[in-house]
Amino acid sequence: MLLSVPVHILVQLVVAAALMYLVTELTKVEGREGFTYSIYPWITTLPETVTTVLLATGGFYTAALYNSVFSAVFDLAVGLGLVAIAYRVVEFRLVDLAALSSIAAFAFIAADLDGLITLNEGLMLYAFLAFTIMYSIAKYGMFRGRITGYDALRIVAGLLVLGALGFWYYKNVEALIPYVGEKLGGIISAVLTSIPDVIVALVYGLSEPEAQAELLGAVAHDFIENVPTAAIVAGIVANGGIVDSNPMLTVTLAGFSATALLFISSYRRVTRFEGFILLLLFAICCLAAL
Repeated sequence: MLLSVPVHILVQLVVAAALMYLVTELTKVEGREGFTYSIYPWITTLPETVTTVLLATGGFYTAALYNSVFSAVFDLAVGLGLVAIAYRVVEFRLVDLAALSSIAAFAFIAADLDGLITLNEGLMLYAFLAFTIMYSIAKYGMFRGRITGYDALRIVAGLLVLGALGFWYYKNVEALIPYVGEKLGGIISAVLTSIPDVIVALVYGLSEPEAQAELLGAVAHDFIENVPTAAIVAGIVANGGIVDSNPMLTVTLAGFSATALLFISSYRRVTRFEGFILLLLFAICCLAAL
């Protein structure tokens, strides 16, 4: 199916994803685990949120859900899996944040069991998001030093640029869907926005607690920020929400993420062998989703 897609669509998707990653790196502010878990993911997942919201309001509900859910699955299975394979083992110290992200996945499951994520359910997921933010900041803190006005300006400017890039990215995902379908289109969209993070994780590893918090926070945001935002907007605009045509599959994907996070919080490490298992499970998830 990909062979039939016009080259310019694929090129623009890749370029947009690369630019979004570049902007997030240029606007990055050094912070403690509380910041990288709760605040920084608002920046890194903004393009995904914009894409998910616009896909949902455009009626592409399956692509919208896959865009967020597969982003979480990709980060955990491929990102963490490849790092474990490359570095033999990844030791996790932030077991409480891993558990929080697991609960976030379970909260998403509870909202999606009936195949419809409504405005009210989106608000309830947002309430749990607020709790994770307060908890992580209260326990781990925000910044290592004083944030300057220049840092604040970079963050605001980055958000504006990311919003524009997210819209451009969405338009290309929308153009891709007629050729590959919503399911594959959503998976491709999720993978492209997540690949840069995986590359960084492979280059630097996940040994630092801040890097681990960033990964765990991004997964939590996929479940209790990206999708709820789309449900809230869709609920207001279309007086409905996000319709899931196959909630059993979506719930299974979220359950896989929740289980992997529970494993991390229980055993506090991922070995090379477990990394191979995560990659295999990701491939199975993709095949099942298609």
